[in-house]
Amino acid sequence: MKKRNLALALLTILLLSTGSSTAFACSAFIIGKDLTEDGSVLYGRTEDYPFPVELNGEVVTGYHNKNFIVTPAKTYQEGDMIEDESNGFSYPRQAQEYKYISAPDASRGTGEGIYDAHGFNEHGVSMTATVTAIPNDEVLAVDPLVKDGLAEAILTSLVLPRVKSAREGIEYVAKVIDEKGSAEGNIIVIADQKEIWYMEILSGHQYAAIKFPDDKYAVFPNTYFLGHVDVTDTEHVIASKDLEKVAREAKTYKEVNGKFHIAKSYGPSNYDEGDRSRIYAGIKLLDPDSSVTYNDETFDLLRSPSDSSRKFTIEDAMALQRDRFENMPEFKPLDLLERGEKGRRVTKTAEEEAVYKYPLGNENVIDAHIYQIKPDLPKEFGGIVWLNLGTSRNTPFIPFYGNITETYKAFHPQSPEYDKESWYWVAKHIDEMTMDHPELFGGKTLAYFQQLEKDMIATQKEQDAHYATAHLSSQEASQEVTKDSLERSETLFKQMQELEKEMVAKLPKETTKMTSPTTKEEPATLNNLFIVGGVVALGVISYLILRHKKKNSSSNRG
Repeated sequence: MKKRNLALALLTILLLSTGSSTAFACSAFIIGKDLTEDGSVLYGRTEDYPFPVELNGEVVTGYHNKNFIVTPAKTYQEGDMIEDESNGFSYPRQAQEYKYISAPDASRGTGEGIYDAHGFNEHGVSMTATVTAIPNDEVLAVDPLVKDGLAEAILTSLVLPRVKSAREGIEYVAKVIDEKGSAEGNIIVIADQKEIWYMEILSGHQYAAIKFPDDKYAVFPNTYFLGHVDVTDTEHVIASKDLEKVAREAKTYKEVNGKFHIAKSYGPSNYDEGDRSRIYAGIKLLDPDSSVTYNDETFDLLRSPSDSSRKFTIEDAMALQRDRFENMPEFKPLDLLERGEKGRRVTKTAEEEAVYKYPLGNENVIDAHIYQIKPDLPKEFGGIVWLNLGTSRNTPFIPFYGNITETYKAFHPQSPEYDKESWYWVAKHIDEMTMDHPELFGGKTLAYFQQLEKDMIATQKEQDAHYATAHLSSQEASQEVTKDSLERSETLFKQMQELEKEMVAKLPKETTKMTSPTTKEEPATLNNLFIVGGVVALGVISYLILRHKKKNSSSNRG
């Protein structure tokens, strides 16, 4: 561990303790099939990257290249291992591992980790990993996180190639944690065409998962939400054997209405401000008539719409991942404030603190994705992933079936700097220009992409109806959908490149921040943070150190 990595961890802790910043990271949602217009399950996540880079002399956050790839099926020999380059975790390979699609970091192979993030496998199982959640210090003292245990960076790469159902995926994660421990607190979602499972990894060896109800929805950023679960209901619950025991030993055991409450026992005593703002905004977007208030002590995970006839659509899911308090005039997005030290947006007054909040559609999003699971499609399709690489505010969602065998070339460049042939970098550049020059572009960029999405949604419905009854062989179907997706991707990317050129031509200057992003070096003054590090709780320090393995890696990635 380099000293500056520890210093960055301590800096994060100090920022969190001041109240002038928040734990900026990912947020996810689930909408059960009984609540959707077409009977599909909708779930997804935004992946945030809040770490500083320097672009043409300005320190900014939210710049980190992502790819979209297909990993083919592969046969392994006895003794072959999968290894997490970020923390040393290793686990035996399966003799035959399945093909899967995913959205890994472009920096994989540099020691930072793969961070496959989400994907489909050839058996129609999908997964998003992860929403980071931090266990409380008392729990960590009893059941510490394991330095080389299972971590976000390897989760998708480990699970998707090995399972044939959502339940099997959850059971596999549980098995690995029982054997190897977890390096982090995390929340994951795994789905197939029959079931969707929600799992909280609560400490080094404790976890709980539920089969998500068809008639509920949930919005969950970076904290724990599970209340009471009936561990004897093994059809709907998978939990570690010492779930209550650890909480009792930690003296954090809490009950609500006379029943053990997981989130209150394992999580923090209060919601982080950035978590609170995203939970509240998400609930009120999906259910404007909800009785929740911003300052509620607890937000329940499983929710029912106030209007029992309310049905949600893919457009609602997109709006959720782009939400910037448009329906809440009392709030403004934090990223509209000027940047402070380390490129962070921080409130400086009580008035600003009350108004400027962290939105779901924020500047740090590097990958937004929505999984639409349709039971009438052939099993190997899995469903559709609506992928949005770049900042979700002003970039497009594009659909892909889970059984594609190839992705478009613009999803492959691994450059850490702007690349005009990279989907991520072009999308990020478009969003950057839109936000930096509202007087020129305003809402025009998003309106442009929303019209394209409207057309793609209509086309997608036609394709879904076709494949539901086409009776193609698996190979024929894969070839057909792959060809379609490559053509669609190429068409949309060329439209994005043309839009990018038109926008650059309208700028006061021809250069933008995007010209040459480079990783920011931490100044030597950060070494002073070691002096004050001792005042911070040991459990939190240990946790964040584990997750700051490289200068651009963090516990708040997911």
